[in-house]
Amino acid sequence: MKKILVLLGLLTFTWAFVTVELDAQEIKFPKLSQKASISQEIGLTEISLTYHRPGVKERVIWGELVSYDKIWRTGANNATTIRFGNDVKVEGQPLKAGTYGLFTIPGKEVWTIVFSKQSDIWGTYGYKEEQDVLRVKVKPETHPQSVEWMMFAFSDLTENSAKINLKWEKLSIGFSVKVDTKKMVLGSIQKTMDRYWVPPYSSANYMLANNIPEKAKELIDRSVTLKPIYWNMLLKAKIYHKLAKTNKAKRQATKILEKAIFLGKKLPKRQQGYVEEAKKLYTEWTGKKAK
Repeated sequence: MKKILVLLGLLTFTWAFVTVELDAQEIKFPKLSQKASISQEIGLTEISLTYHRPGVKERVIWGELVSYDKIWRTGANNATTIRFGNDVKVEGQPLKAGTYGLFTIPGKEVWTIVFSKQSDIWGTYGYKEEQDVLRVKVKPETHPQSVEWMMFAFSDLTENSAKINLKWEKLSIGFSVKVDTKKMVLGSIQKTMDRYWVPPYSSANYMLANNIPEKAKELIDRSVTLKPIYWNMLLKAKIYHKLAKTNKAKRQATKILEKAIFLGKKLPKRQQGYVEEAKKLYTEWTGKKAK
């Protein structure tokens, strides 16, 4: 009996030892559908996607491997996720900033893109429609060259918009995302405006470049009030000249430009070359050579 107990004890010890050794030396294998991520900044808004990339592998994808008219994880393994750094509009519909599970319902003619609160589930296990935040419908497009490994890509980029495209096999499904970059810039401007001449100057420059001269005028006046120097006075002259509708207003813009040239003479010697821009403008506006 004693021998049996000793043997059982040895077996128990050996099993525990082997188990610990196996846990300590866990073997890892690559996933068949490997993890990927992609991100893009649109204006001031970062958008990022995390997903797993299944391959075609000579299989029939649409209607067989991926069923029509059923919720799909939009990839493999974990559900695909998408994160918006700021509030956006997807296909014209508002969507708050945050991280969402990106599910889809493939169709022969129309796909449904689903943004769900469930961003941390395996596949579609546990998916609940009542957790959806937004659904939009888009039409798929076909292309001649097959994409072996499913991928996401950004296209049609502007300061305020982009298109997010899912590409796999010979199908491409895209949806538009829009952001209000100007509104965000204005909000940022208001927070930093009255501390130093540079923020309102930079903001006025942005407004002029985006053809909002009235707002640019308000901002440049604030910059000049804080500290009149060559740079903001030159920009003030440009803005006032753009807004000028009468000869009197144009003469006012020219007077401001003369002040900018005067202040330019106080710049360090290494910066004197920048004053040439103001002198050229003066000649264009008056037909005379600046002093």
